[in-house]
Amino acid sequence: MNTIKVFEAFSGYGSQSMALRNIKAPYEVVAISEIDKYSIKAYEALHGNTLNLGDISKIDIEDIPNHDLFTYSFPCQDLSVAGKQAGLGKGTRSGLLYECARIIEYCKPKYLLLENVKNLVGKKFKPKFDEWLKYLEELGYINYWKILNAKDYGIPQNRERVFVVSILGDHKPYKFPNTIPLTKCIADVLEIKVDEKYYINKPFNLVNKGHQAELDIKGQDCIKRVYSIDRVAPTLTTMQGGMREPKILISGKTYRIRKLTPRECFRLMGMNDKDIDKIQQAGISNTQQYKMAGNSIVINVLEEIFRNLFEIGEIS
Repeated sequence: MNTIKVFEAFSGYGSQSMALRNIKAPYEVVAISEIDKYSIKAYEALHGNTLNLGDISKIDIEDIPNHDLFTYSFPCQDLSVAGKQAGLGKGTRSGLLYECARIIEYCKPKYLLLENVKNLVGKKFKPKFDEWLKYLEELGYINYWKILNAKDYGIPQNRERVFVVSILGDHKPYKFPNTIPLTKCIADVLEIKVDEKYYINKPFNLVNKGHQAELDIKGQDCIKRVYSIDRVAPTLTTMQGGMREPKILISGKTYRIRKLTPRECFRLMGMNDKDIDKIQQAGISNTQQYKMAGNSIVINVLEEIFRNLFEIGEIS
């Protein structure tokens, strides 16, 4: 198999290239497009120096190296149910999708991969989504799309995302990966020792334990949406530039609530500890680590998508 040349737009810390690396695909990232300085710092810590073309709306298309795979997981803020739902119009962050059109038209990469929130194919935005697919078809691409959940691919996080694989020219029809039985829960990603700063209260009495436990905390209001560690984590999300870190219930002689740590959030995105160490040793703040995790793509899901796309078997 020839080396797959990759252009990662909206690259974040490079989850796509990490997935290709993990399945031992022959690949080379020829360029990325990223403007967030913390994501760039994390990308460099993980992957070394890579050509960064910067703001996708300002890229001179003649500067883009030839590539076989274009990944364009554009910002979801204007599509997410938790966001303002401004849509894909001009001037919105999610409207940066259309900046990808000129790149695709000029470069005509063999493979395209889009990822975004489930709401992209919801009632409000589905017509625009269909228009985009029709546009790609007019360029000669065949599109395959599906909503995949991270919990169906070995990660204990309930994270549904839309994935679109587009292939140019003659090819074997693409099939999305089969699901994998989940054998893990939140407890499997937790650190053994956690700094006291992550705990948000003193020990308390538990009224009703459940997926969303109602908690009786003396002197405090009732806190909702606290998750039992023997369950699956909720979707990691970012709000107003930061993350609303999921709260978990820690049991012992008494009960306590704490936030997930950045390391635990990265683990819920499929990242291994060696890569997490590289990000944390780069001096990136916890706030930015939470944000990067919430904005990224679960690596395990990408691995399975790429296995099927490039017909790469399981690693022995």
